[in-house]
Amino acid sequence: MNKIITLIMWVAFSATVSGQTIKVEDRVKTLEGEVKTLKGQVEMQNGQMASMQSRLNELADRNAEYKKQLDIRQILSVTVDSVKYGIGSAEGNAITGNIVVTLMALNTGEDAYPKILHGASLNDYDGNIYQCPEDSVSVGGLSNYEVLRKNINTKIILKFTNVSANARISNLSFYGGGGTTLFSLRDIKIDWK
Repeated sequence: MNKIITLIMWVAFSATVSGQTIKVEDRVKTLEGEVKTLKGQVEMQNGQMASMQSRLNELADRNAEYKKQLDIRQILSVTVDSVKYGIGSAEGNAITGNIVVTLMALNTGEDAYPKILHGASLNDYDGNIYQCPEDSVSVGGLSNYEVLRKNINTKIILKFTNVSANARISNLSFYGGGGTTLFSLRDIKIDWK
């Protein structure tokens, strides 16, 4: 009787172990398939990343080429006839589109009138041009015909209207007698509020 019980238990145990072995083998095969799938996805993503990096490098090279062609470089100060003009600030009102550009002028020569006689214009990077007529230019808080004293900083304020919100100045040109361009400043960030 003990032998029969032992035999029954042995058969039952063998069937249980055999069934679990089949289940484990199936699970291992499933996991191996998933690993192969994941390896394929990783290889595909690595290829995509390499392709994207190559495209980024190509775009960076093209951007550098365009900048070189356009000769974009920031010019924030210039000296004309012993007067050094530099950007003090450029502030814009995003609601009204008004911009106030403040220049600082330092005359290292003899007392003289600024040669900004016919206002200024600015170009933004979208290709728009805005004018600042001569009556919107203020030298030292007065008219545009005030004297620049020797070795004294003087503010020159220019007012532009209806400028596109969040624009950035690509070129700011100043006009002298006869409407000729006296000088230009480039790539000026506007502090929009």
